[in-house]
Amino acid sequence: MKMDPRKWFRKEQAYSRVSQRRGCEIDGSLLMIDRMVSFHGRIIDFSAGGAMFRPKLAYLMDRRDVPVCLRIADVEVFGKIMRTTPSGFGVRFDEPLEEEEVVTLLGLDAKRKPTDDIEFF
Repeated sequence: MKMDPRKWFRKEQAYSRVSQRRGCEIDGSLLMIDRMVSFHGRIIDFSAGGAMFRPKLAYLMDRRDVPVCLRIADVEVFGKIMRTTPSGFGVRFDEPLEEEEVVTLLGLDAKRKPTDDIEFF
């Protein structure tokens, strides 16, 4: 039996991902409600519970727990910025989206072909 001492001091994950992530390229905007500032950009990762938003800025401000409104076409989704990474802002939605809403929004993806199926397991 092999023992791995790195596992002894590792913290357990505080949350578990409920919804499957989907890579995408959907144009949208992010409104930071506390300052009423809007950023145009692209959603690069999307699920029913949240999204990764990449603004068209040269730099990213380090933000956390900021209430936001994510606008995609005619749809507005409210949530909070949970983390900032070099690839963008990680947003968790206040209310998870329904499967039909996710499929509709993923249909706006610029890189997805009409023949690609969106499957949920």
